[in-house]
Amino acid sequence: MAIGKFGRYDTGMMKFLPPSANNGVGPVRIAHISDPHLSDLSGVSWQQLLSKRILGYLSWRFSRRHIQRLDILDKLLNDLSSNELGHLLISGDLTHIGTAAECRQVRSWLSDLGTAENISLIPGNHDYYTKDDISRTFGLWSDYIASDSVNSDNHKPPLFPSFRQRGPLAIIGLSTALPTSPFFATGELGQKQIQDLEQLLVKTKKMGLFRIVMLHHGPLQTSNKFRKRLRDAHEFRQSIVSHGAELIVHGHGHYPVWDFLQSDKLKIPVIGAASASVLSTSTSKRSGYNLYEIERIPEGWSLRVQSRRLEIEAESYSVLKEFELNLPAA
Repeated sequence: MAIGKFGRYDTGMMKFLPPSANNGVGPVRIAHISDPHLSDLSGVSWQQLLSKRILGYLSWRFSRRHIQRLDILDKLLNDLSSNELGHLLISGDLTHIGTAAECRQVRSWLSDLGTAENISLIPGNHDYYTKDDISRTFGLWSDYIASDSVNSDNHKPPLFPSFRQRGPLAIIGLSTALPTSPFFATGELGQKQIQDLEQLLVKTKKMGLFRIVMLHHGPLQTSNKFRKRLRDAHEFRQSIVSHGAELIVHGHGHYPVWDFLQSDKLKIPVIGAASASVLSTSTSKRSGYNLYEIERIPEGWSLRVQSRRLEIEAESYSVLKEFELNLPAA
């Protein structure tokens, strides 16, 4: 058991299969966590709070630090470590107010958890709380975000959307994070990112990959309250319906979501993860995560989903919901 400034967790027990294991023969198991808010604000300076950050700091001081707890995150990681994973997805909000010091804390935590080969992440709105030089903030995690390779002319692709291939999986990461006015936590993709997403969806369809689109804000009409909504969710949904995907995952709401984006021809699962670190008596907002088993079958793809939730009295995680979907080939 490793003991450090982030609490206690079995760093030596997190199991990732080697990349060669994800060769498309047999199921690939991946996990999805979100909104761990794992950073500590006890050392923040008053100069750093002369902005919207003062509101986030007060929220942490009087509320969040009591309900978003590192010992709960550690319990989740210990439960997760019982699985041999092909990959781990983290859909943002690793910090509280996105300071450089917090992002350095997260970088250390990620290094303990696994390599960039095994973990893919995107930022959330808390990770880009105010207009900062991102190279000093969530840019410190760029190797866990960036696409696999550069183009043939040695031109580095834009940070978002990112594209990482892991065996039969295409992991497409989007950023909905942007600084907002006080009391708002909205997100936006922007026209350029949506256009680039469409190109990636076409490319990865031709490659015959299982396309996972990861974003922070929920994209459905029912996903978020007005002040926490994805501003261009309609444009995103239109792009997905036009070009297809096999799975959309997100966080932001701090509660589990099992839904579909549907059209006349498509029925795409949209699955949201609860916050990884919340201790709550509310059954809908308690710490949890999702496991996926993805396997190629003659008809297309088999997707098995298991959502796990913290049982407070037992101090362990149990199955909240599980189901299997057969998805047609693209």
